[in-house]
Amino acid sequence: MNIESLSEFAYLADTLSFRRTAEHFYVSRSVISRHLAALEDALGAVLLERNAHGVELTQAGKVFLSEAQAILRAWNLAQQRVRAASAVGNTLVRVGYLRNGARPFLAKFVKAMACKHPDVHLSLSCMGYQQARIAMEEHSIDVMLGINVDPSLTKNYRSTLIYKDYFVAACGRSHPLAGRTDGVTFDDLREQRLVVPDSYVSAGLAKLVGQLVDERALSESGELYQDIDMLNLKIQTEDVIAFVSSLNTLIFEESLAILPIVGIDTGFSISAYYHDGFDGAAYEACKAEFEACQRLLAATTLKGPWGGLE
Repeated sequence: MNIESLSEFAYLADTLSFRRTAEHFYVSRSVISRHLAALEDALGAVLLERNAHGVELTQAGKVFLSEAQAILRAWNLAQQRVRAASAVGNTLVRVGYLRNGARPFLAKFVKAMACKHPDVHLSLSCMGYQQARIAMEEHSIDVMLGINVDPSLTKNYRSTLIYKDYFVAACGRSHPLAGRTDGVTFDDLREQRLVVPDSYVSAGLAKLVGQLVDERALSESGELYQDIDMLNLKIQTEDVIAFVSSLNTLIFEESLAILPIVGIDTGFSISAYYHDGFDGAAYEACKAEFEACQRLLAATTLKGPWGGLE
């Protein structure tokens, strides 16, 4: 079984004519018949049958036609992607990103790359923190967009700081602490129902929160969230307090109360990390656009203890 045989079968199933199929592929009808027989032998089923009205697909043939068409579409797409990558040299850039960390700038980066560097093709993969770390070690991605939670990241990889952020507490307007606009301490939060990142999905954020919060308090009262949308819904419908980054609060409903956390440094940073084999024009292009994102973010939204990117 090969791509050629699948193409012949798909054409034969569409035309129901051995003669037209043979002419289309510049072979004899006996070759088409032989290839069809080989397919049927491999599958252990009859795909077409002849009757008084000509040729028609069996039920097995109809099922296999759908699968064959899907395989052919995938093969054609694979060919297109390989040709695109090969045509421009080493300009396919594989980017692994953490959804919540990359949310404030990823769309701007992708748009800038498409407009200013059309010869560089991006392959984007949303990953968990641990998955992205492994992908970097195995060189299956060229760039990791993630939290600087582990000093070894900066030590082992070149990097570009994109933005600095900090954790705040988010709760519903009816929550007892919602009026504390001057800020809350961890002592204030200790007796509350806390919602923190799920370490299975967001290991980087979870590790940061674990460094800030008493692990015993988390084990007794902590609940987990897997993404910002889930968290937004939970805060609106339940009497909980969540640890979230200040930039991600921009997508929350206005009905939520956002409270500064005082008495402790809750800052962290998001950077682009490049593996050591990623260089040349594609590297320079990505670095330039990440730096542009950095300048844009520094000039806009951050008003917390980090004060932007100073």
